[in-house]
Amino acid sequence: MQNDKFGGPQQVVFTAPPQQPGYPQPGYPQPGYPAQNYGQPQMTPAHTYGGPPPPPAQPPRDPPTRVEPPRGGCCSYNQKNKPQANAIGSAGLIFISGGMNIAWAIGFRGPIGYLTSKHNFIAWFIGAIIGALVTCGLTNKVPKKMVLQFASVLVTIGGLVIACTHQNGSGTVAACYLDGIANGLVFAPFMALAAEVSVAYKRGINATSTEQLCYGIGILLQIVYSTSWSYGYYTTYNDFTAENMKGVLSTIYGFLALLLGTFMTIESPVLMLANNDESGAIDALRRLQKPAVLTDETYEQLAEHKRYLAENKSMTLKESIGQAMPTFLRLAYLRALNAMSLSSFVIITLMLSIYLSYGLSSAQGFYIAFAFCRWLGTLISAFTADCLGRKKPMVVGLLVAACLSFGIGGRYGFGNYMSGVTILILFFAFFSGIAFTPSSAYIAEAYPLGVKQHFISFTFIVEMFVFLIIQVCDYNLMQGYNYFYIMGGMYIGGFILGCVSFPETRMMTMRGAQEQFSRFINMRF
Repeated sequence: MQNDKFGGPQQVVFTAPPQQPGYPQPGYPQPGYPAQNYGQPQMTPAHTYGGPPPPPAQPPRDPPTRVEPPRGGCCSYNQKNKPQANAIGSAGLIFISGGMNIAWAIGFRGPIGYLTSKHNFIAWFIGAIIGALVTCGLTNKVPKKMVLQFASVLVTIGGLVIACTHQNGSGTVAACYLDGIANGLVFAPFMALAAEVSVAYKRGINATSTEQLCYGIGILLQIVYSTSWSYGYYTTYNDFTAENMKGVLSTIYGFLALLLGTFMTIESPVLMLANNDESGAIDALRRLQKPAVLTDETYEQLAEHKRYLAENKSMTLKESIGQAMPTFLRLAYLRALNAMSLSSFVIITLMLSIYLSYGLSSAQGFYIAFAFCRWLGTLISAFTADCLGRKKPMVVGLLVAACLSFGIGGRYGFGNYMSGVTILILFFAFFSGIAFTPSSAYIAEAYPLGVKQHFISFTFIVEMFVFLIIQVCDYNLMQGYNYFYIMGGMYIGGFILGCVSFPETRMMTMRGAQEQFSRFINMRF
């Protein structure tokens, strides 16, 4: 305050208080300080002096569950979100090894010089069921990276056992158990992780390429080298066989999965938020994009994860199970149909039709064509999961595969030498690959968070049980057409179920996908 020496009016000068030193912590947004009356109607002069009151404030709308496609070319946002695929890609290496073992079990194994029983060919499926049951007890208790590392070691040991032994049936069974347990352990945690680390417009391709596409690669590799392997006339006991080659490849996949998983796997930011580790969730989201810097999109994803977590926390365990059961029945039925399309009965019919129609000299080319058609259908469906969606390829593939299955049953017979059956099976493999690939995305995003990994495991177990049951049954060559008629009818049921009940979850947040699956009727494509 300054006094005027001539008695004039006093002037008062106000100075702002000094700012308190301090800086915001790195990785966090700068704090804002909303006014005390934030959210309350503001007092205008008209309101203060008796004017009309302002209109009441509207309640905020719920954030949308459908996102807009990103701007720019696909190459730019693929590169930006590449760490998301890398975070789950190590599991894909284990699934490649699993695909090789599935192909080996259903008939593509080359000459074997030891006595076998059905136990040899169902051991992998039993191991997968065991691993899936074990992982239910490990849910949210053991980090996913540690589960992957342990499974990678099992795959590596199983591969070494087969690679270092010759014509050893017991060693092969043990290796199949180890590889199956590894696949069962990894399936549920990493399918759940695929949805939780991916942005909405990449979730489909990340889930499908990690599971179905990698299993298809394993099946293709096993069929290519096992049917191309040449055995000399003087093959000895210690010669390197196709089975030893399978062991070498499994060892390589296991070692690579261990190496890449250790350095590239990123834990779920959703579970970090559930454990009150918001700083860890922000850091995980930062590392899941290129460049690894904090952006507005990072905080938008964080807010969406919080909303997803809040909605699931509001559900009791009974409510979560009640919502998950109808979804489980739909997805288990779809995955059972997938197992039927790759069963040993289909392979036996393919082999028989090739022998009767073309001769054994043409077998190698048709076997490779069968595996390639299946893989090509899977590839197309995987790379269109986020543009065409999930539902359209699924229902189209199921309808065409059903018609082809009826056609195979109608042409099945020794009187006409299985004429046309081989070509029909090749097309059947292609459209089956298209039909069942979207199930990977559905499995990753459909179940409520509280019971997600458990029900993913149960869905996987149902599929393995179908494989196992078909393996232990004897195929009646004279009445093999019945299998294709039954499968065609079940595919028609799947087509109707897909049209009526399966939702289209393309470009949806996980909240939106879960909400869609909570309704049994979903007619929108």
